[in-house]
Amino acid sequence: MTAIATLLGVLLILYLIPLEEIERAVERIPPRALLIALFLYALSYLFRSIRWKYYYPKAPFGGLFFTTAVNTFLNNLLPARLGELSVFALLRRYDPDLKTTLGKFLKVRLLDGFALLSFFTFAVVSVKVNLTAGLLIGALVYPAVVLALKYILHLGKRIPLPKGWYEKIPTPRWEPVPFLLSVGALLSKLLAVYIVLELLGLDFLRFTVGFLGGEISTIMPVHSVAGLGSYETSFSLALKLFLGEGFKEGFAVGFLSHAFLLLASALLGLLSLPIFIRLLR
Repeated sequence: MTAIATLLGVLLILYLIPLEEIERAVERIPPRALLIALFLYALSYLFRSIRWKYYYPKAPFGGLFFTTAVNTFLNNLLPARLGELSVFALLRRYDPDLKTTLGKFLKVRLLDGFALLSFFTFAVVSVKVNLTAGLLIGALVYPAVVLALKYILHLGKRIPLPKGWYEKIPTPRWEPVPFLLSVGALLSKLLAVYIVLELLGLDFLRFTVGFLGGEISTIMPVHSVAGLGSYETSFSLALKLFLGEGFKEGFAVGFLSHAFLLLASALLGLLSLPIFIRLLR
């Protein structure tokens, strides 16, 4: 599946990307904007590391930061999100119980999803209605989803399962601190990309819809190598389906966004890799 997705992604890029226009756009990016963008991108790792520290207070903060950088880099390259194993490799040192580690890991990934859904709702409603409505409805998404999951779990308990199974299912809880850290990480990443592409004259909220659409592709279990084509397609489809934007134009902007994210994650990931390996010894 990964090989097929990669082949299709590369073919889409070759067919839809106007390379000369992309080259001209890249040449117009000022070095100062790149430096600010890299700082904001690193800041997103900082937020995510603080969130891990919230669940693993005994883990060294530096180790969590470098592991986050390596984890993102490997997830971009490896199929089926195999890069997640780097997180387990470090966290198992501070919580040897695999079930507990897995539970916390899934909780963090759910928070990423909740932050993404909340932000996406905010952006779409803000464009279609107004900013006030977007803020109000976006803020209600996370508590509404938590309540819905609790209700679904309550209904599910009517289904007969082996004794002790329901005790193993974590009850969804409202956790504002790690959720806000997830939002901070997503916002920092968004601003990093937008600062680089601001020269294209993009509307921030419309760009946000496309960016978050692209981010959805990154959490899928199967995607192309480095997300080639799949990120751009998700980016463009979000703009097309929710805002009626042209697919080809959105695909080109998604390509530039994705290129920066890949380069930034590779830079920080490769710099962090030797330290990460030392931590595991």
